[in-house]
Amino acid sequence: MSGEPATDTGDVNADLDYPSSDWKGFFANHFGPSMLWALISIGGSHIVLGPEIGATFGVFAVWIFAIIYIAKYGAWELGIRYNYGVGGNPVEAYDQLPGPKNWMQWFTVVVFGVFYIAITGAVGMSTAAIVASLVPLSVPQAFVLLVGGAGVLVFIARYSLLEKILIGFTVALGVLLVVGAIVGPPSASVIGETAFTPDLSGDRIVLFVALFAAAAGFAPTGFSTSVLIGSWSMAKGEGAKQLKEQGLDPEDERHHDYIQAWIDTGRRDFNIGYAFSFVLVAAMALLAANVLYPDAPGDANFAIALGQVLSESFGEWSFWAIMIGAFAALYSTVITLLDGASRAVGDVLPMAMEDESMDSDLIRKVVLTIIVVVSSVTVLILGNVPVSFIVYIAAVLAVTEILFFPANWYVVKKNLPERFHPSTAWNVYYVFALIAVLIFGAMGAAVRLGVVPQLVELFT
Repeated sequence: MSGEPATDTGDVNADLDYPSSDWKGFFANHFGPSMLWALISIGGSHIVLGPEIGATFGVFAVWIFAIIYIAKYGAWELGIRYNYGVGGNPVEAYDQLPGPKNWMQWFTVVVFGVFYIAITGAVGMSTAAIVASLVPLSVPQAFVLLVGGAGVLVFIARYSLLEKILIGFTVALGVLLVVGAIVGPPSASVIGETAFTPDLSGDRIVLFVALFAAAAGFAPTGFSTSVLIGSWSMAKGEGAKQLKEQGLDPEDERHHDYIQAWIDTGRRDFNIGYAFSFVLVAAMALLAANVLYPDAPGDANFAIALGQVLSESFGEWSFWAIMIGAFAALYSTVITLLDGASRAVGDVLPMAMEDESMDSDLIRKVVLTIIVVVSSVTVLILGNVPVSFIVYIAAVLAVTEILFFPANWYVVKKNLPERFHPSTAWNVYYVFALIAVLIFGAMGAAVRLGVVPQLVELFT
């Protein structure tokens, strides 16, 4: 880290590293957690839902994702505010929420230990569908090999080289998508037809609700990832955490300029990752609107249709480029899901049980094994339904993960010095954002409770 040190001249002396204010220093010293978070998002939402929604509703898909990104931003912003303003992960303070003892920490355990089985299954099935379209394997067979292999890599924690390779392909895919959308934008007729008025006739209203709710659940990711980005942010030892490590009190007003500088830096980092994620999903939606609209791929043709979205921009060679890039993006998401979910349960379960003697690494390995085995059995039963599975699971997430948003808001208000409490403008935004998120949840509930048979019929 760089910047001029500030010395506390009170009872305790300490040199504090202020964040670099220039962009060069920022990227050299502080940038990182947001891109780890962004790589999680470039999975089911970008590779599966982006093309499906763009192919179904044309350019209007960009508006769908823009609304979702604007509404969901606040949950992570609050998490970043807590990370650097308190020097910890918001999940550590969930025991302060009103209600039954440690209920939100138990809920977090359930999300990462149970719901992430389904999320891994959904993203892994999409990964397997791409592989099965290129080699003589069925989707369930490819899933068992891929997710089982990822589980072994995470279990022995020797996957860093593979992860770097996958990240490289993912970034290359992102560049291709953006350039492709610039070179081959939707036609004027498609833009005029779909930019502001999606076709909602007949059964398409059901499809609209289902896909909107799915995007709201998966894009950019679920709110539970505020726990994961909190872990990555705190690993850098910056902000109020550095104060605590030196025995200083974050409540002391002498350190408030320092804390503010780090909150601003953490927010800058996250904003870059968030913008990167949105640009890529918008580019994918526009490419699908150009090449696939109005024929959405559905389950059976998902992989082949995905390989065609760059064809009008770069020609036939781009089929292999996007298939490799999409595989890398999805498979890196699978690895991150397995690692992040198992580590989260290992960290949070001792908090929920108030037993610090519990072996977090043992918990991690047990949870990892359960996720791999149960998700594999689920996919073996379901077969090849990658789009339907993601739409269904994402709709569930749109309902269940809402709780992380107000939980983060509560612990920020309760634990940060008053100077760092959200302003009136931020509070107004949080209110409207929560209303929007609740609407997304209602749409997800509609999918979860009443229209799944129709979805399977529409996608097959």
